Amino acid sequence: MLLLAPAFLLFLFAFALPLLAILPEAFGGDAVGRFVGIFQSVVYRTVIWTTVRISLEATAITLIVSFPLAWLLSRATGVKALLLGLLVLVPFLTSVLVRTFAWLAILGQRGLVNAALLNLGLISEPLPLLFNESAVVLALVHASIPMMVFALVTVLRRIDGRILLAAHTLGAKPVRAWFGIVVPLAIRGIQSGVIIIFLFTMASFIAPAFLGNQRQQMLAQMIQAQIETGADWPFAAALGVTLSVTATIVVVALSSVIRYFSRWQHPGVSPTTLPQQRVRQADREILRQPVALPKSRFHLPALRRFSARWVEPAYLAVISIFILLPLVVLFPVSFSSADVLIFPPPGYSLRWFEKIVGSPEWVSAALTSLRIGAATCVLSLVVAILTVLGFGRYSRFQGVGEAIVLSPLSVPAVVFALGAYLSFARIGLVDTETGIIIAHTVLIFPVVYLVVSATYSSIDPWLSLAAASLGADPWRIFRTVTFPLLLPGLAVGALLAMLLSFDESVASIFLSDLSVKTLPRKLWEGIRFNTSPESAAVSAMLLGVTCVVVIVGMVVVLGRRRNALLIPKAVPDSAS
Repeated sequence: MLLLAPAFLLFLFAFALPLLAILPEAFGGDAVGRFVGIFQSVVYRTVIWTTVRISLEATAITLIVSFPLAWLLSRATGVKALLLGLLVLVPFLTSVLVRTFAWLAILGQRGLVNAALLNLGLISEPLPLLFNESAVVLALVHASIPMMVFALVTVLRRIDGRILLAAHTLGAKPVRAWFGIVVPLAIRGIQSGVIIIFLFTMASFIAPAFLGNQRQQMLAQMIQAQIETGADWPFAAALGVTLSVTATIVVVALSSVIRYFSRWQHPGVSPTTLPQQRVRQADREILRQPVALPKSRFHLPALRRFSARWVEPAYLAVISIFILLPLVVLFPVSFSSADVLIFPPPGYSLRWFEKIVGSPEWVSAALTSLRIGAATCVLSLVVAILTVLGFGRYSRFQGVGEAIVLSPLSVPAVVFALGAYLSFARIGLVDTETGIIIAHTVLIFPVVYLVVSATYSSIDPWLSLAAASLGADPWRIFRTVTFPLLLPGLAVGALLAMLLSFDESVASIFLSDLSVKTLPRKLWEGIRFNTSPESAAVSAMLLGVTCVVVIVGMVVVLGRRRNALLIPKAVPDSAS
């Protein structure tokens, strides 16, 4: 149990207590007047309604757009599965700041969309595509697709694809088969995805800050503004409580609706099974009579050929463009010779990269992020290894313990960042690298734990028992057997921890200011006050780092699989 102490101490002092620190601030002093002022104000009621409305819109659109992609990914194999996985993984590991900034280059007055429409002669002057609700929802949907796909694909993979063929042979039309069988069977994944995306969009403040106007202000945006200006901490805490309570109410309502649609998975007692009820004997003569099935209006083989030839490629082309375009457009813009964001660039130059490399501020911010990322990586790996070994393979309380360990993933990042700011400010950890490292470790450790835990569960337990039977003590077993077999998972976990810490935006923006500036914080300030190609160059460099990390991770994973396939072939040779 001592091995679990670091994880639970981290959870208690760096996660639970910061969240609890919000309550005294929110309910101290004139708490009644504070909350009454929020709900009596037309401005704040409008902000609350806008937050809920935009979050529901983004969640619904994300579910509709992502479900086909998750289904295709769950059925794909080989190269197609690898490409679809990369299509989802690369945006997921890219900073939200970078992805949101890319939409400025696409939807701006001189952006990609307006330039294309002007060149085609479809419009005579640029359209106002920025600073409205549509732009905010578009950016939120783009940022949410990878998370929704990950939530859905794990459930969809368990569905036997032959059920669609069985449904057709029973006369079901394709639409009825999908909505009557596939969607109900995937309802648990839908529920998880909807809750995750709703909480994520409720806590978003980067997209409305960059792409919206005063009418699209959201609660998280107002919390960040209150903390940044230092105007009123108790009021910021009250807004945080309001955000949490509002999100909880909506999540409960959404869960109730989804539970209603999944009620058939848990049927009650059938009335025909009650002993008191007399059941009339069914007439079985009808079963011996030939029945002419109605002719299906859809010929399944023809429909499959049409779907495989046109619908599926068209959908994949559209969704791939939507996902990758904001990432691809950053590269030409970052080499622009213009002083503002223009697409296509009037000329190409390296001056923005030279300015970044020669700027002490940018270099200092990058080095700060590297130090924080390295420290977060080491802490997350050490705590994850100890936690996995502490739980073991058959721990009695592993389910409860894992729920506690993974709980930071279910809390909106802006709420945790608010609590961390309020609690760290009392002990002098705000605007310090130590405070940011602690916050990053809390947010990233659960992801590293999942990777290390999955690797540990795949290790044959008989290897450790064999080593123990030969006289090896627990430390030697770990050093010579367990740790080498954990190395591939540790390598992937280390890459993820480094990348996620390097790109983490919310906690970095809340906890850094003057003394410590991380790269996301510096980029946040650069985009807010100067949307020049300089920010595009930094974003392109961050995206390049993400791609390198993904490629290295793929090499590690594929190398491990290749070695696993070669081992059985080598055994007969050695035996002979």
